[in-house]
Amino acid sequence: MASQTTVKHGTNLPHNGVFEEIGDLGHNLTRLATLQARLASQDLQESTAHAMPALFAIGLVLPLALASATVGLLGVAYWLATAWDLPLGRTLLYVSVFGLAISGSLSAMIIHRLRVSARSFRRSREELERNVAWLGTVLLHSGR
Repeated sequence: MASQTTVKHGTNLPHNGVFEEIGDLGHNLTRLATLQARLASQDLQESTAHAMPALFAIGLVLPLALASATVGLLGVAYWLATAWDLPLGRTLLYVSVFGLAISGSLSAMIIHRLRVSARSFRRSREELERNVAWLGTVLLHSGR
């Protein structure tokens, strides 16, 4: 039975090089996750900085628009009705359409500013996609 392989009792652990490779992969994944989290944190700070003026504007515009719309538009409608001798209903309608046009344009500017502020996360998303692709490549070719 000299041609047969002898069986060693005990644990059959993989070669030490495999453990080193697994450890290196774990270390690389940990560093990659840390860097990805830092990038996301920076993107969040940048996005918040871009969004602050728009959020501040919302905080000012919304209560101002609600209070001013009621009192101011009614006042203008009454003034137009008496100054031009027009029916009150028609002047109320004209003034409300004008007020809606102004608030709509302000809302469009605010929405545009909020969209611009969210673009910062594109960098994090692209980097995460590259990291996942790298990880897939490493795992695919690690057995070769």
